[in-house]
Amino acid sequence: MSTTASTDVALMLLQLIALTIPPVVVLIRLLNRSENLTWQFRKLSFGLVVSSVALLIAAAIAVMAYFVASVQLPGTVVVGLLLVIIGLFPLGAFLAILYREHRKEYGP
Repeated sequence: MSTTASTDVALMLLQLIALTIPPVVVLIRLLNRSENLTWQFRKLSFGLVVSSVALLIAAAIAVMAYFVASVQLPGTVVVGLLLVIIGLFPLGAFLAILYREHRKEYGP
C-alpha cells in the first residue's frame, strides 16, 4: 500500500479511535459506580457516552469507506475492518442496558 497524506491521516484516525475506546469504557465503569450523582447528571452522562460511542462508530465507518474506495485493500483487511466496526455495536447495546438499569435504580 502506497502512503499518501490522505492514507496517513486515515491511519491516524483509526489509531485515535482505538485509543479512545478504553477511556470511554473506564468512564462507563466510573459512572456505574458513582453514587452521588442526581438522575439529571446521570442522564446527561449517559447521553455524552452514547454520543461518543456513536461518533466513534461513524468515524470508523467513514475511514473504512475511504480505504475501500481509495486504496486497493485485500479482502481480509476489509473483513477485519468490518469486524472492528461491528465490535463497537455491542458496546452501544451494553450502554442501553446499563442506562435502563440505572433508570430503574436512580430515575424518576
